[in-house]
This record gives sequence, structure tokens and C-alpha cells, in this order.
Amino acid sequence: MSFSNLKNVMESLMDDEKYADMTISCQGHDFKCHRAIICSQSPFFEAALADGFKETSLSRVDLPCDDVDTIARVLSFCYLQDYSQPDNSANLALEEIFRIHLAVYLAADKFSMIPLRELASSRIVDWAKSNWSLRCFPDTVQDIWCDTPPHENKLRDAMAEIVSSNIQHFVSQGNGKKVFSENPDFSIAVIEKLSLDNKRLKEENKNLVERSDLDI
Repeated sequence: MSFSNLKNVMESLMDDEKYADMTISCQGHDFKCHRAIICSQSPFFEAALADGFKETSLSRVDLPCDDVDTIARVLSFCYLQDYSQPDNSANLALEEIFRIHLAVYLAADKFSMIPLRELASSRIVDWAKSNWSLRCFPDTVQDIWCDTPPHENKLRDAMAEIVSSNIQHFVSQGNGKKVFSENPDFSIAVIEKLSLDNKRLKEENKNLVERSDLDI
């Protein structure tokens, strides 16, 4: 079976409730889905439907505090290994696009779905590389530092790298200075990046001087 055919099959399963054998309820919306697909990719849902839990007999998981659109994206990833991104026609503010990806990232962490978390992280980083000059950018960094788990450093390191490369603009925009003062670990991460950049520049300059001396 080709990848395109497999994708069509998975899309059909996702859209058709005929063979669904579990329900995920969120904010009054019921998602009918398949245990083999969902539980095999999420230890959270696997545990929720394990023997001994009240959800087991009903094959139902209630998520009263989660966002419906975010859960829809999580489930889409389970079936298609991807989730929808807003396009230009959606007329969403750039900051809102960031928040969509951050919400998916946090949900993926909650549900222990590492591949989805990595996908959302890469989309956050791509967004940041294109939008670091926005006045709202310091606020997005603040959200990442406040909301993401401290044990997951990959996203934080990437954001510190972007800020260090644009440090003067960052401190002059919006709440840039405030983000530094309220997050000492963020400040340290950026300083470490700046120190490494400075060391690399010194080594490059030294090599240039040495090559120039050889040419004389």
C-alpha cells in the first residue's frame, strides 16, 4: 500500500465513527476514535483506559479543562502524523498562530506524545525565526519559559539561541527587559549563547590573522 493510500485510509478512519471504540469528551464535544490508534501513541490515554479505572468500562476519557481545537489537532496527529496549521486566509494574528503551536506542544507533553511534541516544537522555532522582530515576541518567550516543563530544554535552548542572535532588538521591544529580569534561567541561557558566539568569533579572527601572516 502506498503512503498516499494509507493516508486516505487513516483519514477515512478518523472521519468515520463506524469502527470507533472509544470516546474522548472535551468541553461538551465527543470525539469518537480508535483505542488501537490513540492508546498505542499516548501512555496517558492507555493508562486512562487500563483495567481498574472507571473509564475502562465506558471506554471514555473526559478532558474538561482542555481546548477542543487543540484536542482535535492532537487526534489528527494520531491518525495522520500531522496536524493542521492556520493559513493566511484564516486572518489570524501572528501571535495567535504561535499560541496554537504552543497549545499543541503542551498537550503533547501532557499526553506523553513525544513525536507530536517535537513537531510542535519545530513549528514554534520556525515561527520564532521568522517573527523575532515582532513587538509581541518577548511575550511569547515569557510564555514558553512559564508554561513549558523545565526538564524539556530543546525548545528553550532554541529560543535562547534566537534571542541571543537578536539581543539588541529583543531588549528594545515590548517586555524584553522584563523577560530577562523575571526569568534568571533564561538570562543565563542567553548569556551562555552570547559567550559561545563571542568565543567562536575570536577563534575565527585568530585564524584569519594567522592565514594573513602566512600570505605575507
